[in-house]
Amino acid sequence: MTGGGASSLEPPAFVRLLNRFFRQCGLFVADNDKTVLIVTLLLTAFCSSKILFTPQEDDIKTGYTPDGARSLDEIEVFSDFFASTGDPIAVFLFATAKDNSSMGEYNAMKEVVEILDFVGENLTHKGESFYTMCTDFCQINEPVRQYYNGLAMKQQNLSDVGSRFQLTFPMMQVLGKELDLSPNFFGVRTNEDGEVEYVKIIMLQIRANIPKNWKKEDAAEYERMISQYFHFKYNSTHVTPLAMSLTYTGDEVVRTGLTIFPFIGVGFAIMTTFSVITIYYSSSRLDQWTIHKVSEAVLGCVCPLLATSSALGTLFWCGFRFGTILCVTPFLILAIGVDDAYLQIHACMRLTAEDSSMTKREKIARMLVEVGPSIAITSMTNLLAFLVGIYTPTPEISLFCAGNAVAIGFDFIYQITMYTAILSICENLEMRKNATKRKDSDLSFKNEQFTVMLDSYCDWVANAYTHLLVLFCFIVYIFVSIRGALNINIILSPDKLVIGDSPLLQVNYLRDQFVLPNYTTVNIFVNNPGNLTVQSNLDYMNSLMESFESYPECLGKKFSHYFVRDYESFRESSLEELEMMEDEQGESNRTSLEPFSKAAMSDFLAWPEFQHWNGFVKFDKNGMLSRFWATVSYHGEGLGDFQVRRKMLNRWRATADQFAPLNVSIFDDYAPFVDTLETILPATISTSVCTLLCMMVVCFLFMYNIFTVFVATLAITSICIGVFGFLSMWGIDLDPISMACTIMSIGFSVDFPAHITFHYFREGLHDPQSTPAKRVARSLAAIGFPLLQCGISTILFVLCLLFVPTYMGEVFVKTMILVVTLGLIHGLFIVPAFLCAFTAIHETCFSSAKVKNSQSFSSLAKLFSWRISPSTSDNKISA
Repeated sequence: MTGGGASSLEPPAFVRLLNRFFRQCGLFVADNDKTVLIVTLLLTAFCSSKILFTPQEDDIKTGYTPDGARSLDEIEVFSDFFASTGDPIAVFLFATAKDNSSMGEYNAMKEVVEILDFVGENLTHKGESFYTMCTDFCQINEPVRQYYNGLAMKQQNLSDVGSRFQLTFPMMQVLGKELDLSPNFFGVRTNEDGEVEYVKIIMLQIRANIPKNWKKEDAAEYERMISQYFHFKYNSTHVTPLAMSLTYTGDEVVRTGLTIFPFIGVGFAIMTTFSVITIYYSSSRLDQWTIHKVSEAVLGCVCPLLATSSALGTLFWCGFRFGTILCVTPFLILAIGVDDAYLQIHACMRLTAEDSSMTKREKIARMLVEVGPSIAITSMTNLLAFLVGIYTPTPEISLFCAGNAVAIGFDFIYQITMYTAILSICENLEMRKNATKRKDSDLSFKNEQFTVMLDSYCDWVANAYTHLLVLFCFIVYIFVSIRGALNINIILSPDKLVIGDSPLLQVNYLRDQFVLPNYTTVNIFVNNPGNLTVQSNLDYMNSLMESFESYPECLGKKFSHYFVRDYESFRESSLEELEMMEDEQGESNRTSLEPFSKAAMSDFLAWPEFQHWNGFVKFDKNGMLSRFWATVSYHGEGLGDFQVRRKMLNRWRATADQFAPLNVSIFDDYAPFVDTLETILPATISTSVCTLLCMMVVCFLFMYNIFTVFVATLAITSICIGVFGFLSMWGIDLDPISMACTIMSIGFSVDFPAHITFHYFREGLHDPQSTPAKRVARSLAAIGFPLLQCGISTILFVLCLLFVPTYMGEVFVKTMILVVTLGLIHGLFIVPAFLCAFTAIHETCFSSAKVKNSQSFSSLAKLFSWRISPSTSDNKISA
């Protein structure tokens, strides 16, 4: 590799240390290849066995919410309020007409009531049904039943139906009593008199506190049973019922991951086929094709999968949960690992072509010395990228990064042990077969045209005019990428977590388009109400509710659920009765009980009309009111939009903060997702910056040279900005999934510029007097074809994810396509041009004839000696 009579230069101390390590590792593996293979396979079997017994589990409630988010405190208050019974069962049934007719018609309403009764009586778990455990919320769907009763009476043409029922919206009249239809009827159209003409959706709420003998898993199983029955078993006549619950959402996310997983096999088949074809092509050119190359190509794809299964199994042994987002890990590690396998295979073929008499032991050792540092630099940078990502505030992203970091560590170990052992065994078989076959002593291609093309390309890359063209294109590319990145939307919704055929998508559509714009409820938890017997305290409490009800979007006081108003009406009625009894009996029946004590409120909470308030109030051990729950309802066309809900949530929180003495906390189902929007952009930027700094440090360890490190870092930054910007222009939003892919792209983007810069750096050490064009040519001859193999096979591999219509798969595919495409462009074109350009700058600014002829000429100047137009003979890679 040396030329021009110049002695080679010493590599950096860290690389020298790695070279010694890889040489000893190569010698050990070559001497004990079968033993190493067996040991690593046994380790894989042990670690991977845990995967079979680890259920897939996603934390939908808080997994995508950043640590420290206010919504986590709000969830804690919510859970603590229901701590005595556990989080209540909550299933929502959305019923729409099959023929898109009105749900307010008699036949549709009849079927809805039949569904309600079937759920209430027939769908049981551990002998419990909705009607046997709904102590506080049994009447929550009563307006639906009464509306049906009114329709039934109309159907019978009874003359007094008008005096009993007035089927108006949002309040209907039943025997002179008002019932609120707004929590159950959505997409309503009325006539001038307020009578219902059309109803798009009728929503039933299955709410109940879980029985005392139930566990959390029992409540989840009950919710799951209802959802599965109506999605897969129920035979409807007029309506289509869809169920939604937190349990069902989690099940759908898990199903999405299980759907993605089998396509690893499809991708594996594609990648192995591509590997065999390309390795056949390259080995044939060197007259080294044997049937054992098929084994090397196939096992080069198997090894990363074994590393991934070992890594995930190790995590599960350590107590990590099996999150759906980890289903992407095998695709990523396979793409990285196959790249390393290509480098090892081609290094073995080059060494064979250079010296066919070399022993297997020496060949394996030299192969690891040649490609080991290159594999190490990409593995270390990928590992550091994901180690930094572990500290992101979002738990699911942290889990994803932890899984990938451990998998990359295993892949590196397996590449230098397991796969090296495989190459050693195959090399031994090939050497036996080819013992009588003549080998050329020089590295020469059968096709001289390829050499001429590569020489011409490197001459063009080293040309000053090319540098100006590259600079112009680079500036335009960066401008477009930054503009795209600045216009990215920050949106997160549950739809992005499930597969395209999930019923949850239709449920979320109905909720966002019809339910939320017409009836959005905020849950208000007052944790320190104080002594409400004191009128000033009660007035202060009432002003809290009035503040929430003063919003222009508020539906009004009669749509709020605030127990104090019903309780005061009940007390007034009770006091009037007591006064009448006192007048008749002539004695006082008044008690000394405090009005807001458990004892004083017992009659109120036992009254059938007010029984539901039992679920809204909590008393301390002394029987005094300690906490309560209230709701206020809103409407507005924009409330189905995520950004509008984000602003509304912040307004609710601001109102709650104005009443600090009451220790008010609000709760909204969307709050965890909304809080993610607040932190995801700064978290993405800070994580990316920290990761890039780590990349720079690693590159500096391997290439103790400021110019090559600068070029490598500039290329990595450029690729990451391009990926981020073009993802935005490609219709991808900024959310935890795309954030994870951004972190992934930083690590993966290192592979392309790091390979070319490291090889360029090393070529300069081997032959300090060679021109940069010659170094680029030798570098591309060594890694150009493996890089193309890796890039094309990765794209073909990830395309199989498009068979599964998921947002996660879409983001991953688009990210990998952009990373690979931009990485290849940078690694094969932009980085070589920049290396030559910086050499020209250094030559112009710092070099002189005296320095060039001096014995103290620095290794930096030697490395960057450069000619504008190198001669063909000087640049030719076969020279």
